[in-house]
Amino acid sequence: MSAPTLQEMVHRIGQTQPRLPFGTSLGIGLAALLAVNFPGTWTFIRYFTTMAHEGSHAVVRSLQGFKISGVWLKMGNADGETKADPPAVSVPSLLIGYLGPSAFGVAAAELISIGHIVAVLWLALALLFLLLANVRNVFGIMAVVVAGYVIYVFARYGTVANQTLGAYGVAWLLLLSGVRVVLIHWKKAKDAENLSKQTQIMPVVFARIWLVGALFAVFFGARLMM
Repeated sequence: MSAPTLQEMVHRIGQTQPRLPFGTSLGIGLAALLAVNFPGTWTFIRYFTTMAHEGSHAVVRSLQGFKISGVWLKMGNADGETKADPPAVSVPSLLIGYLGPSAFGVAAAELISIGHIVAVLWLALALLFLLLANVRNVFGIMAVVVAGYVIYVFARYGTVANQTLGAYGVAWLLLLSGVRVVLIHWKKAKDAENLSKQTQIMPVVFARIWLVGALFAVFFGARLMM
């Protein structure tokens, strides 16, 4: 597979690309919906969702002035953990976690809506690189490297058409997996339990907030891409 030159690659990132027709975007969305609900594919997608979840924790804590001491991505249940120094509980950080995949999905959809479609893949790679710099366990490093490699192949070697399909796929997977992960964990989510301890509000309230936010993100993101 011949790769575009470095100059061509940089030019593509700064260029705008035509959006896909309504039917094609909808088809990718339906394929993503099947993927996040089929056990075989969800087994892998959920790790990508956890990366977005933990990445959002890390972003918010960094913005609050905390130093990120490490991120752990766990095998099996695809759980994760982000630690900061000092190890204080941050309500905003706990709130954003389950909205992280949805927020990144909306950001990708926004870039697609203004024609910067190839840039979605390179931005995803940049964010994965920043996450990788903070991951502290072997499995987590391997998971981020694999996810990054898949996106890199599309971004570096794909045609513009391939890259466009890949960018749409990333956006749809983030949006739809954001809903799936909220429904799976619901009020038993560790973040919901920690928020309940901090605020004295029942965990199910936070689960409902996350579900409304994730569903709104799907609606808004879909409108941006179609």
